[in-house]
Amino acid sequence: MFITEWIILRFSVLFLLLGLCLEVEIIILLLGFIVFHVKTGIITILHDYVHVKKVKLIFLSLAKISSIEISKYILEFLL
Repeated sequence: MFITEWIILRFSVLFLLLGLCLEVEIIILLLGFIVFHVKTGIITILHDYVHVKKVKLIFLSLAKISSIEISKYILEFLL
C-alpha cells in the first residue's frame, strides 16, 4: 500500500506543476489532487509517528473528514 501512495503522491505533484505551467482551467481540475496530496501526507505522518491505535484511528478519521470539508469549501469558492 505504501508504494501505491508514494506513486500517486508523486504523480499528483507532477500534474499540479504541469497545470500551473499550462492553463488556469487545469488548475481548477487539479484542486482535487492538491487535497489528495495533503490528505495522503497527513495520513503518512500519522502512520509513522502515532503508535496508539485508538488515537491513530481518531486522527485518521479527522484527516478524512477535514479533507472532505476542505474540498467542499474549495468547490463553494469556485462556484
